[in-house]
Amino acid sequence: MQVSYIDFHTHSRQNGDDVLEVVSLHGAQDKDVKYYTIGYHPWWTLKLLSEDELALMSDKYRDDACCLGMGELGLDNLKGADIELQEKIFIQQIQIANQSKSPIVIHCVRAFDRMLRLRKRYGETPWVVHGFVRNKTLAGQVLDSGMYISVAPHEKLSISFKDTLQYLPLDKIFLETDSDFTMDIKERYRIFADLRGIDIQVLKDQIYQNFITFYTGKWKHHIG
Repeated sequence: MQVSYIDFHTHSRQNGDDVLEVVSLHGAQDKDVKYYTIGYHPWWTLKLLSEDELALMSDKYRDDACCLGMGELGLDNLKGADIELQEKIFIQQIQIANQSKSPIVIHCVRAFDRMLRLRKRYGETPWVVHGFVRNKTLAGQVLDSGMYISVAPHEKLSISFKDTLQYLPLDKIFLETDSDFTMDIKERYRIFADLRGIDIQVLKDQIYQNFITFYTGKWKHHIG
C-alpha cells in the first residue's frame, strides 16, 4: 500500500484520501480516526495510571490493527504534573509498550537528559520524538540513542532549526502537523524538500519506508 503523503502525528483528521494520517488519542478519547496511536499525555495525566488505563493501551494495540503504536507520552518540564510523577507515569507506559512490543511516540519538552536516560535504561522498542524543534547537537544525541525524529517544517524557520533540518538523516525522520492546522502536511513536505534540495517524490518514498520500518509490527496487516 503506497501513499503520497504521511502526516505522522496529528490530533485531528484534516487531509484528503492521498494523505495517511496517524491521529494521537489520549486514553479513551473518542475521535473520528482511521489510524491512531494511544497513550496518556503528560499535560493531562496528573496521577499514576490505573491497571484499567494501562490495560486499555495494551488491549487496543493487541486487538485493533489500526492502532499502530503508543503515544504520545513523555515528559514536559513546563506543563503538567511534577516532573518526578511524570517520569513514573512515563515508565508505566514504557513497560506496557515493551510487553506489547509497541513503538512509542514521545512528547519531550526541556527534559531531554531525563528522557535519554530512560531510553537507555528501559527502551526496548522503536521510539520517536515528535515535534522536535531543537538544535542539531541535541538532535544528534537523540539519533545516537537509536530514536527517530519527527518535525513540522514551516515558513519562518529559525537559523538553528533550519540547521537541524539540514542535518537530519533522511532515513530517521518523519513529518507532521501536530496541532498546527494553519499549514497542511503537503506544504510541509514541500518546505523540507526545498530546504534539502531533493525531489519531493524522493522524500515521500523515504518517509514511507521509514514509516513501514517504524510501525512494522502493525503495518504488515495493511499491506498484506
